[in-house]
Amino acid sequence: MRMLELRDLDAGYGDLQVLWSVSLDVEHGEIVSLLGSNGAGKTTILRAISGLIRPFKGKISFKGRDITQLPSHKRVELGLSLVPEGRQLFPMMTVIENLEMGAYTPRAKEKMSDSLEWVFTLFPVLKERKNQLAGTMSGGEQQMLAIARALMSRPELLALDEPSMGLAPKLVMEIFRTLQRMRDEGVTILLAEQNARAALEISEKAYIIETGRIVLHGPSRELIQMDEVRRAYLGI
Repeated sequence: MRMLELRDLDAGYGDLQVLWSVSLDVEHGEIVSLLGSNGAGKTTILRAISGLIRPFKGKISFKGRDITQLPSHKRVELGLSLVPEGRQLFPMMTVIENLEMGAYTPRAKEKMSDSLEWVFTLFPVLKERKNQLAGTMSGGEQQMLAIARALMSRPELLALDEPSMGLAPKLVMEIFRTLQRMRDEGVTILLAEQNARAALEISEKAYIIETGRIVLHGPSRELIQMDEVRRAYLGI
């Protein structure tokens, strides 16, 4: 089943156009990587998908439904959640309070106990630190909390914006292994990343964006072998 579909999307901010004719597909049960350098347009794509900006033109469909004009909170209710770049936690609230803030839809509130048990299984350190203020945690722990808070809304598709940013390689691999586990447990994932190697290693397919346009796409195992990808994104 096709979970997410973008067709000929133009988007930007005010008079500044950032995206030109972006099209991509995410199938149910996939991890799809969105790769590109800083400023290429990855964040703008995720903001358009999650409803934080309104496209200039084009169409966004989620589970076969046109959501192009739908407000962001309605998209969350449908099962689409975003983990934004920079985490955007509530630093003066505890871990458990941040998690509870993620379960604000009626459907999520009904399943809050089950959701807490699930995210504590995925991220055991959060259970250990549940009464700790979010702002006093390490960068890696804060990233885990940001992902867990998004999972509290019980998403079918989770979009993540640069989850590896600023983290040590060991923590990056730990978080990426957890993303694979989430996929295996039924969460479809769209991953915007500058760490191309790590993203390609865990994803089924990938799209590469340059200056607001998709320039390459295909199975991750094929892209990782392409000379132009290896030179431009893998440092080989």
